[in-house]
Amino acid sequence: MSTIYLVRHGQAAFGTANYDQLSDTGREQVRLLGTYFAQSGERIDRIYSGGLQRQRETAEIIAQAVGIPSATVAVQPAFDEYDGDIIFREFAASLPQEELDAAGWPQLRTDRRKFQFFLERAARAWVDAKISAADMVPWQSFHGRIVAALENIVREEGRSKTLLVSTSGGVIGTSVAHVLGLANHMGIELNWAVHNASITRLIYNADKISLSMFNSLPHLDCEGRRALITYR
Repeated sequence: MSTIYLVRHGQAAFGTANYDQLSDTGREQVRLLGTYFAQSGERIDRIYSGGLQRQRETAEIIAQAVGIPSATVAVQPAFDEYDGDIIFREFAASLPQEELDAAGWPQLRTDRRKFQFFLERAARAWVDAKISAADMVPWQSFHGRIVAALENIVREEGRSKTLLVSTSGGVIGTSVAHVLGLANHMGIELNWAVHNASITRLIYNADKISLSMFNSLPHLDCEGRRALITYR
């Protein structure tokens, strides 16, 4: 069987000056995930990662746990997350001041609940092409590069391989929606459900890629560890 594990990075440093790094909780989530893979006995043939720091940190911790030199992790920016800051900015610019005030803009960046609600609205506007900017990657381009990246690693790695991709929720949701043939907006909807350090498994052959498992937490969904389960 040919397998691709899509792993969402561990919890990032929300509300700090540098979001793009793992928090202490994020590192512990990923450490436990790496131990899970190591103890499973399944051989990981290659680890890929997006280029963001939180994705690379996640990949390196797992690589160390399963005995793969971290220097051999294949970094591919095609697996980077969408740029939420630009989407936030352009969506906020499209709203009247009274709506921004009601949403708590811009202080909502330090409030997880308000941040998530605003992000969901902004992402829908992005997918529906209701906002745009010269420095904003359109949804269709984001979707296209992810699909192309998956097809590329399937073609380059060939059959009977087990691959792991350290990436983000938007990439995972988009990938799952694509292989299931769902509408574009479902990729973003699935994104909100993806836990930190979760496992989504795809299986592939020469003809297609299929979903085998979504958003699993075998290393955290057990007694004594459930407090480590996070979305953000």
